[in-house]
Amino acid sequence: MPKLKKEADNKPALKKTRAKRVVKKEKPLPKAKPITIDVIADDEDVLTRHPVEELPADNFEERESLDVQKKFFSDLVAEMKDKKQAPNLSTSLPDNKDSASRSRKSLHLYRRIAFQFIALTAVFLVIVAYFFLPSLKISLHPRAEVISDSISFNIVPALDKQAPAVANSRSLIGRIQSVPLSAEKVYEASGEEILGEEINGEVTLHNEYSKAQPLVANTRLLSPDNKLFRLKEAVNIPAGGKVKAQIYADKVSPEMAIGPTRFTIPGLWLGLQDQIYATSDEAFEYSHKVKKYVKQRDLDQAINDIKSILAAKVDNSLASFYNDHESLAYSLDDSNAKIDLGAKLGEEVAEFKVSATNNLTLVSFSKEQAETLVKAKLAFLLPDDKKLSAFDSKDIAYRLDAFDVDTGTATVTASFKGLMSLRTDANIIDRRQLVNLNEAQIADYLRSFPEIESYELKFFPAFIKRAPSLADRIKITVE
Repeated sequence: MPKLKKEADNKPALKKTRAKRVVKKEKPLPKAKPITIDVIADDEDVLTRHPVEELPADNFEERESLDVQKKFFSDLVAEMKDKKQAPNLSTSLPDNKDSASRSRKSLHLYRRIAFQFIALTAVFLVIVAYFFLPSLKISLHPRAEVISDSISFNIVPALDKQAPAVANSRSLIGRIQSVPLSAEKVYEASGEEILGEEINGEVTLHNEYSKAQPLVANTRLLSPDNKLFRLKEAVNIPAGGKVKAQIYADKVSPEMAIGPTRFTIPGLWLGLQDQIYATSDEAFEYSHKVKKYVKQRDLDQAINDIKSILAAKVDNSLASFYNDHESLAYSLDDSNAKIDLGAKLGEEVAEFKVSATNNLTLVSFSKEQAETLVKAKLAFLLPDDKKLSAFDSKDIAYRLDAFDVDTGTATVTASFKGLMSLRTDANIIDRRQLVNLNEAQIADYLRSFPEIESYELKFFPAFIKRAPSLADRIKITVE
């Protein structure tokens, strides 16, 4: 037992000495491994914090085992603290070469980190610029499209002449008038019956022989193209002289009316044909006797023509009714025309006279009210994305469809046309369809719209000929 007490007395001395070494703070321990040292130191405190007297006295072997462990850990802590103090002493005298090497490594590390940051920043900026910097502006020039239609309205008489005419339920106040028309013309009959035909002409007979040469009637004269003619009367050609004579053709036809030429006389001796011959100074004439008569074609053409003459007189008749405040609609029914033919079918006349009369029905009404109805119909026909770009009231054509002269009522149809084009706020282009398309693809897409006549593409930057990746970067305007 005294031995155990001695060991117990020695233990506190070791504890006190080593506790001073642990709490010594003249040179702080390196921060690289503070946890390991502190834990070990705490373990030592824990080991030394319980005196031997607190151990169970009735278990000697267990206490002896604990004392051995306590000594082992105490020696281990002391040894490790001694090892830690040796590096601390060496760090107080640093090696200049190692310090410079570590500085260079740190500089390279920081530089590499900086370069990586710059590279990542540049990549980020490129990505942002790719999506948000490019833009596309499309200017559309719309095509003028023709819009045409018609509207019918009624004409009613004014009950109170002092009351202003007001367009109500497509009824306009107006009046009906009747204007008489007449025409007359002479036409030629085209029917012909040939009673006879002949060739008439004159030749000069030449005699260059030393003796006179008599020629009987019906003496033959032959042209270079073998057309045969004959003298109408007998003649005597003096020696060295000339004689004029009339001719006729054996076979009459328009082809026998030949021009000036030289004729031989086949009935003479061959040696005299060069000295006695005939010439013509003018072309022969073809004539025939005919009987003229009226054909059905002559009557039909005369009827159609006289009706067209009556229709042509309408413009002259309307001229006196036009004014700045009223519009006119008229009707000229050809079936009501009264036509007097001056000849009958097959009648033997060279010409005949035709006369005709008809009544022009004329309706006048307010021009302003009629144009108001037309414009209202146009506004109804226009689509929401279109506007009326051109309209001229002079292009309105009025037609009288029905009328009753007794009641003074009529029905008029107004045919009109105008030009429409896209509104400036029209949204016919889906910008999402243009995303990432190149210039050619954009052109194909825009050409598929008949409403677009031309367009302009402005890319930004100019060297990027592709639509942006974001639809919001595409701007479309209608000029």
